[in-house]
Amino acid sequence: MVSQRVSLIIILVFHVVVSVLSAKPILETEVEALKAFKSSITDDPFGALADWTNVNHHCNWSGIACDPSSDRVISISLVSKQLKGQISPFLGNISGLQVLDLTSNSFTGHIPAQLGLCSHLFELILYQNALSGSIPPEVGTLRNLQLLDLGENSLNGSIPESICNCTVLLGFDFSFNKLTGTIPPNIGNLINLQNLLVSTNNLVGSIPASIGKLGALQALDLSVNQFSGLIPLEVGNLSNLEYLHLFENSLAGEIPRELGHCKKLVSLELSSNQFSGGIPSELGNLVLLERLQLYKNLLNSTIPLSIFQLKYLTHLGLSQNELIGKVPSEIGNLRSLLVLTLYSNKFTGNIPLSLTNLSNLTVLSMSFNFLSGELPSDIGLLYNLKNLTMNNNFLEGSIPSSIINCTHLLDIALANNGLTGKIPQGLGQLSNLTHLLLSSNKMIGKIPDDLFNCSNLQILDLGINNFSGLLKPEIGKLYNLQILNIVSNSFVGPIPPEIGNLSQLILLSLAENRFSGLVPPQLFKISHLQGLSLHDNALD
Repeated sequence: MVSQRVSLIIILVFHVVVSVLSAKPILETEVEALKAFKSSITDDPFGALADWTNVNHHCNWSGIACDPSSDRVISISLVSKQLKGQISPFLGNISGLQVLDLTSNSFTGHIPAQLGLCSHLFELILYQNALSGSIPPEVGTLRNLQLLDLGENSLNGSIPESICNCTVLLGFDFSFNKLTGTIPPNIGNLINLQNLLVSTNNLVGSIPASIGKLGALQALDLSVNQFSGLIPLEVGNLSNLEYLHLFENSLAGEIPRELGHCKKLVSLELSSNQFSGGIPSELGNLVLLERLQLYKNLLNSTIPLSIFQLKYLTHLGLSQNELIGKVPSEIGNLRSLLVLTLYSNKFTGNIPLSLTNLSNLTVLSMSFNFLSGELPSDIGLLYNLKNLTMNNNFLEGSIPSSIINCTHLLDIALANNGLTGKIPQGLGQLSNLTHLLLSSNKMIGKIPDDLFNCSNLQILDLGINNFSGLLKPEIGKLYNLQILNIVSNSFVGPIPPEIGNLSQLILLSLAENRFSGLVPPQLFKISHLQGLSLHDNALD
């Protein structure tokens, strides 16, 4: 009995000794791999690897984490260290590596295929470097990989089909590279995928129908590529989808009604494609939607009333389409709206008075339509407005005096309408005003004195109206002015020499008025001036 216990102890001791002896060459291999990584670094401005010396145990080196029971390296994390050099292929010898994070450095060269030997790797993050070459197909052997982030590099070639073998993958980001080819057709195998981000590459082809199998998907960003064809109806199966960004491609056909099934959508951006037909009323089912961007397509319907049920909507972009009909009064229900762009369509009728309910609005752009009637008299309720563009319509009446309550305004563009009346007193309160465009209307009166307090004005365009009176010397206070156009009005008197103070002026158009006297020599000292128009006046 005693001899059996002694034998058992000897066997146990033997196993421990063997384990220690076998672990030693593994640790030596891993340390040599780390040293090879360091030797591949050509610049370490912060001294991030300064303590990678034999004086310190490798588990205490900066950016290294080890398994405490074995001292084997499990993580290399060197984020934002401004390291330059290449990624050493010897990292493939660290077979127990779980995390490799080299975010925001300046690594160049190729991604080593040898990383495919790190079978325990679950995070491979090489985001924001200067890596080139193709994504090695050996990545497909990393069956434990959960996060693959290769965004913001200069990678080329295609997305390897082998990536579809990484079935526990939760997210991959290949955005902002130079990738070509198509999305692998078997992408639907990645059933755990939550984020699929390939924005800003040169990818082509159609969106694979198998994407509809990615039931866990939360973000799908294929924007700024060259994808064509239709949006597959199967996208409607993505019940967890929150972000669908397909903008700036060559996608065509109708926007699928099935998108109305994606009830968790927060952002739907389909702009700058070739979508035609109507805006599906089913989009009104997306009750959590905050951004709906459909601009720059070929859509030709009215705006479905269901859209105005989206109480969380902050951005509604429908511009540059062929949309028709009136702007519905229900638009006033979108109380969260910050940006509303409807320009370059075929909208008719009046501007709905309910628009002034949108007190959070910062951008209101309805130019290049067929809108008629007057601007809402209480437009001043839009006290957060920064950009008001209503040019190139058939608007009438005067500019409401309440506009002076919009004290954050940067841009007022009301040119090419049929507006009458005077420039409202009080615009001088708009201290941030940068562009005032009122040309090609039927406006009258003098330039109000307080307008010269708008010292941030860069463009003052009052051309082709019926303005009259003097151009006062206070014009010289608008020292940021780059364009002054008052052509084809009825201004009289001398041209004030104070215009010479406008050192930033590029274009000065005073033609077709009734100015008299001498041309001030100060005009010819404006160094940036590229265009000067004085004809058809009574100048000496």
